[in-house]
Amino acid sequence: MDPQSGEPRPQDSPQPGSGPDPWVPPSQPGPSSQPAQYPPPPPYPQPGPYQQPGPYPPPGPYPPPGPYPQQYGAPPPYPGQYAYREPRIIPAPPSTPFHRLGRTPKYAWWRPIVGTLFLGVGAFFLTAGVLIAWVVVHGLLTRDIVEPQGNDIFPNDTENLAVTLVMLGVLTPLVALTAWVIQRRPAWSVASVVNRIRWRWLALCCLPGLGYLALSYGLGILADVIFPSSDATTTDDGSWVGWGAFVVPALVILLLVPFQSAAEEFVFRGWLIQAIGAYGPDHPDGRARWVRTLFRSPWPAIVISSLAFVSAHGYTGWAMADIFLFAVTIGWLTVRTGGLEAGIALHALNNLFAFMLPAATGQLDGWDEQGGAPWTLLALDIPCLAFYAAAVVWVAKRQQLTRLS
Repeated sequence: MDPQSGEPRPQDSPQPGSGPDPWVPPSQPGPSSQPAQYPPPPPYPQPGPYQQPGPYPPPGPYPPPGPYPQQYGAPPPYPGQYAYREPRIIPAPPSTPFHRLGRTPKYAWWRPIVGTLFLGVGAFFLTAGVLIAWVVVHGLLTRDIVEPQGNDIFPNDTENLAVTLVMLGVLTPLVALTAWVIQRRPAWSVASVVNRIRWRWLALCCLPGLGYLALSYGLGILADVIFPSSDATTTDDGSWVGWGAFVVPALVILLLVPFQSAAEEFVFRGWLIQAIGAYGPDHPDGRARWVRTLFRSPWPAIVISSLAFVSAHGYTGWAMADIFLFAVTIGWLTVRTGGLEAGIALHALNNLFAFMLPAATGQLDGWDEQGGAPWTLLALDIPCLAFYAAAVVWVAKRQQLTRLS
């Protein structure tokens, strides 16, 4: 057929003798031509009979160990794994009041006694050493030989006062050393329940102390008006010596009196109160309950230390009673506030006033004179001490001061 016209072409007509081929059935595919047919796997080998294991051979002898490496000495014996070594210095248990700070786990009945003897002997040699050193330095500077006259060692009143204040001031570290060495407790536990001086509290106590001085001075003037002294005409109150004669004694007093006052507080209100208070039993229950309760309180220590404080001074008569009342009051404040700060503040301010006034009026030569006094001194000091105690307790409450360890 012509592709363009669609007419049949001659060559497309069948040729004679040619016809369609006869039908032949399709041949069947062989086994190898079947799709997805794989040869069969080879047969698995059959397991043979189980073989019993033979007996294990006996172990041979072990070879001897070789020599150890070079030894560097045997190690020291190891201490017990759980051994506890008690510290040398142990503070008082928590919640302990000031007067019982010497009752530590290291307490023994002999420690307060030995400590007091140690303090006394140490004070003797320490003050003697200060005096000898002062005399040597004085001789080197002035080229003069010191010749004591009565109670005066040096010819100058200011120098006599200075050496006395220094001899007392050096007792403060001795008291701390005694507590640390003999009683095996923190050295400055003699200062307060926090084992140190509370400087801010000490400064606050100076405010009621100034009020005490003002009240005492005012009442003294009033007493002189109401109860004039019989020998008032013979009393010489002195007169102003001038700044040139006042400056040096004033500087000595300002620099040394606080240390002297603090040292006396450390000895009498620190060491003695705690040494005596340590003998109080740990528990009030038991035989002689009232005795146990009494000695657990601070009052035996306060009274005994106050008597010792009075005996260390040379006052007589009503003056002795006044200084005893003074010692009892600041002893109670020491326990009540948990430290020496209230006593140091009042003691220092009182002594500053007591020394400054004679220095300003030219009467410093009688600084070491102690004797009697009229009854009005004791009567007027009672309200002054009551004012100071009440003011300190009030300020302590406002400050929420720590009273126990």
